[in-house]
Amino acid sequence: MHLLETPRLILRPPSHRDELLLHGLHSDPFVVDAIRDGSYPTIEQSRAALLHFIAHWQYHRFGLWMVFVKDERQAREFVGYTGLMCSGTYRPEDSNGLPGDSNNVEIVTGLHLAASGKGIGVEAGRAVVQFAFEHLKLQKVTAFIRRHNIRSLIKNVKVGFFYVSDIKVKNGMRRKFEVSPLTHVKSDNLRVIHFNDTEL
Repeated sequence: MHLLETPRLILRPPSHRDELLLHGLHSDPFVVDAIRDGSYPTIEQSRAALLHFIAHWQYHRFGLWMVFVKDERQAREFVGYTGLMCSGTYRPEDSNGLPGDSNNVEIVTGLHLAASGKGIGVEAGRAVVQFAFEHLKLQKVTAFIRRHNIRSLIKNVKVGFFYVSDIKVKNGMRRKFEVSPLTHVKSDNLRVIHFNDTEL
C-alpha cells in the first residue's frame, strides 16, 4: 500500500477505524447534494462503503485515500477522500462489485464543505493522478462529473483533465473528462511512501 504526502496533505488508505469519519463526510449536506443525490446515509451504508473501499485496495492495490490537512503541530484534520477506482465499481450504470476493470480507472473525490475553495481538491487530485501515471503506469484516468458540480469541474481542469463528452447514466447526465500523462499537472514535492497494510 502507498501513502502520499504533499506540502499540505497526507493521503492514506482507509482503515476500519475510519467508519465515523466517512459517515460524517457522507452526512455533510454539501456532500449529500454534490455526490449523493440528496440522500443521507445510514451508519450501515457508511460502513458498507468503507468495507468496499478497503476491499478495492486489497484486490487492486490502489483505491481511495483518506485526505488529511497537516498543521504545524503535526496534527491532522480529516477533510474527505480522493483516489482511484476501477470503472464499474462507482459508475451508476455499471456493476457495483469487484473486480472492475483495472485498465479503466476513474478519479473519485468527496470533500467536506470546510475544505472547499482552498485548493485542497486540486492538490490531492494532482498527487493521485501523478501516482496513477508514475507508479501504476496507467495511460489515462477518467472523471464523471455532474453538470451542476462546478467546483469539481474547475478542480479537474486544474489537475489536467479535458472534456470528452456528456454521457447518460441511470440517475442523470454526467460530463466525462480524461487526463493523460501528457496533460496532467504534476504535484509539488510529492512523496510516495510504501508500507505494509498491517501497519494501518
